[in-house]
Amino acid sequence: MIGLLLPVTAWGGQQSASAVDTAAMMKDDYIRASLLSITPDAEVYSIFGHCALRLQCPSQQMDYCFTFETSTDTEGIVNFFRGNSLGGFAPAPTPDYLEYYRQQGRGITEYVLNMTPEEKLELWRIVDDEIAKGFTHDYGYMHNQCTSMIVSVVNRALATCIKYSDLPAELNGSFRDLMVSASENYPWSRFFWQTIMGPEGDETEPLAHKLIPQLLPVAWEKATVGSENRRLIKDPGTKIVQEKVNTGASNCWLSPLTVFTLLLLFVLLVSYFEWTKGWRKLPRTVDAVLLVCHTIVSLFLTWLVLFSTQEGTSWNWYLVAFNPLPLLLWVLLPGCRVWVCRCFLLVLLVFVGLMCYIPQLDLPHILIVASLSVRLFMQIKRITK
Repeated sequence: MIGLLLPVTAWGGQQSASAVDTAAMMKDDYIRASLLSITPDAEVYSIFGHCALRLQCPSQQMDYCFTFETSTDTEGIVNFFRGNSLGGFAPAPTPDYLEYYRQQGRGITEYVLNMTPEEKLELWRIVDDEIAKGFTHDYGYMHNQCTSMIVSVVNRALATCIKYSDLPAELNGSFRDLMVSASENYPWSRFFWQTIMGPEGDETEPLAHKLIPQLLPVAWEKATVGSENRRLIKDPGTKIVQEKVNTGASNCWLSPLTVFTLLLLFVLLVSYFEWTKGWRKLPRTVDAVLLVCHTIVSLFLTWLVLFSTQEGTSWNWYLVAFNPLPLLLWVLLPGCRVWVCRCFLLVLLVFVGLMCYIPQLDLPHILIVASLSVRLFMQIKRITK
């Protein structure tokens, strides 16, 4: 997206209100305001979809999309994990914006907003002000992203609260419930979010924090504004860009569940031959690989919990099973290694038993922990021989 954004505002930088006949500006068709809903994609940051505002002024030959974005380059990804991501509104010519998503194979549906001429002028002014601020908003995937910012600027333009009714059932749960629902066709993206999203994702959030892009049009179609209970969206949405079939779909059989089930079966098979046939080289190679992977994940999760300010990272249940303490004790206490292994094995077994009680714990992660437990048991057997 970054490549097609303009460095100037669409309205304030090209046309002043004083240059236009006031009577013309008060006509309902002078400005057309729409919500654009973009279908999801397989990238972890795209499984929720995306949304933007489209503002048109035909008499001035102006047609722009306004999108709330954050950087997704390498530096942006690092800042995301650190919790230092900044986001902001930026304009893009509508033909370029639509073409960008058409090339990605993602669909776009347009919903015309039922706003008065004054409200649409105010909306354009507010968005222009936001563009002038640049990327200055703290960006968070739960509370401050494209959907919440669009709801915010529309609310400000309306100068009244949007009244919701007949909300989808998904909006009655937690943010994790929304994530699980949104990632149904993207199991690896779900695995990622389950890994980094701690207990904060299980809290029941206010509605404004749960209107993900996929559900915003659904909620707004039945929403009303003002004392006259005016519908916020005029008509059913119009598909203006058709998505490709199975866009980025992850209906691939090689899902996390499949991969880590195969891992557990492989570990069990290797352990069986180590026990019955006395195999040494392959089991120790497996242990070395698991140790390296466990150490990398442990250091990442430890850093995330201790140093990141990103939403949902103040605590992470996977830190119980993936932390550097067992390795540290193994190195520092060589005479107590068997007890280090036994204690850590007990922790892992208890952790597996907590799966039914902690929403963050899902089956693919538990299969990984089970594989570690099997090899840890074999390590204890090897030491005590």
